[in-house]
Amino acid sequence: MLKRLADRISLRRQISLLAGAIGLVIVGGTTIGSALLARGQATDMAQKTLLQVARSMADRLDQDMSERLREIRNVAAFEPLQPHWLENTGSLRKVLETMQRTLPDYAWIGFADRDGRVRAATGSILEGASVTQRPWFKDGIRQAAVEDVHAASLLQSLLQPYGGGTPFRFVDVAVPISDASGQTVGVLGAHLSWRWADVVRREVLSSRQPELKEDILVLDRAGRVLLGSDPGAAPYTAAELAAAHFIVHGAEGDRLAAAAVTRGRGDYPGLGWIVVALQPVDTALAGANRLTALILLLGLGVAVLGIVAIWWVAARLTQPLAQLTQAVDRIGREPDARMTRHVHGSPEVLRLSAAVRSLLRRVGTAEADARLVEAEASSAVHAAEDRVRRLGADLHAMQVLADTDALTGLLNRRAFLPLASDAMSYFKRYRRPICILMVDIDHFKRVNDLYGHAAGDEVIRQVGRILSDAIRTTDKVARFGGEEFVVLLRETDLKGAAIFADRIRQTVAETVFEPEGPCLRATISIGLAEAEFTDGDVDHTIERADRALYAAKSGGRNCVRAFEATTSLGLRAAA
Repeated sequence: MLKRLADRISLRRQISLLAGAIGLVIVGGTTIGSALLARGQATDMAQKTLLQVARSMADRLDQDMSERLREIRNVAAFEPLQPHWLENTGSLRKVLETMQRTLPDYAWIGFADRDGRVRAATGSILEGASVTQRPWFKDGIRQAAVEDVHAASLLQSLLQPYGGGTPFRFVDVAVPISDASGQTVGVLGAHLSWRWADVVRREVLSSRQPELKEDILVLDRAGRVLLGSDPGAAPYTAAELAAAHFIVHGAEGDRLAAAAVTRGRGDYPGLGWIVVALQPVDTALAGANRLTALILLLGLGVAVLGIVAIWWVAARLTQPLAQLTQAVDRIGREPDARMTRHVHGSPEVLRLSAAVRSLLRRVGTAEADARLVEAEASSAVHAAEDRVRRLGADLHAMQVLADTDALTGLLNRRAFLPLASDAMSYFKRYRRPICILMVDIDHFKRVNDLYGHAAGDEVIRQVGRILSDAIRTTDKVARFGGEEFVVLLRETDLKGAAIFADRIRQTVAETVFEPEGPCLRATISIGLAEAEFTDGDVDHTIERADRALYAAKSGGRNCVRAFEATTSLGLRAAA
């Protein structure tokens, strides 16, 4: 059957079909493989980016909760308040209301005695009521406690409702209060509005490009939605959340997902919240899809050109064979064909020699055409490699963007901490001193309120520029968020760091900020700490510098404070 079919197809067509089929398989396999590789790399990059977004959100939640627990601890341990816990509740209420005004995320702050009766609270809400059955009181009477997100019960009808009728949900922070003899006299509790987490979520998403269409959900340790659409639902399985990367299939289309678990910070143990970052697959792979389409079109074009070239080459190759066939047939038909053994002298032999020479010439032409096709294929490969290199440059640019604070151009927290950890390792290995400076702009909220957020952004930018211009190339400066900066000084002891810090403080104090409006001035407070061998990691040094900053703030601002052994006591007295 195959032989009969082959007998009906000309040699030129057989060569064209066979070579074309082989070329299509090679070009198709290479094209599809390249497209799948590009798509896989784009998927992996998108998943890693989403994991960074989820990790950033989880770190922000841990940081804010750690700060809230630290604030409540500091107030509970504030020695000047000890006479007021059970006696002068009016003064105590003023202190709590001042604390609430400082951070409006506190929906309610109150002190309950050991019998569970609220003695003083912000706005006098729940004063005289019993909270003995509330989890925050039960746990807080024994030790510092943080309670997971829950709906309001006693406060539902007493607080000003949220816009849009959103129900109240809180995260509770509670610590026991002791008198001078060390006896527990009650519990200081605070209800942190869960809307704070949505503000953090919007801040994280606002730092991303809107066209990425990313979204963030926060789940509890059981996988139920705490923040996001359909609260209380459990949209993901435990296996998906444990895998960290997975794909969500839904009515709105497939979405890439990455999950990161909050791990706590410092004394805050964490509540096991799970942050899930989402992005539509079509958006995440848009670049890869365009590259895939381009590769497929390029491969199809090369295949078509190859078939045409092969068809042309086959025609040229079979022409000498047809001539040879005609010559041989003519030799068989002509009586003088026996004279072919005489190479010189027979016209038929001369015609056969010319046909052979023509065949050889056609072979040379075919080789030249093959080199032309090879050069075209090589050019296509170089073009594809150039596109891959540009894609790598784009990836590098995205990495730089992820490590840089958008407002100041400085490093952000995520990029700063690995550098600081390396410096701490160097310090412990070679005993070369390093210092951490925590810098905070004084009364920054007042700048925003009086001059507007554009002025506040300009102050942040200029302070960041002053810090960046003052450090050496071996030092690092980063914006930790808001109006707070951190500086890492290598090969610098506490004395040298204090001189450097005071010079920076004076420079800022002498600077006139003119953000398209009236002139304004700003000052900074600086806390500094030198790394010690007892520090478990760089976070401990940063924490001590932060305590020193708190002392500088409490000591009148526009000053520099170094962390010392007595700093803890000074913090209590200044709070």
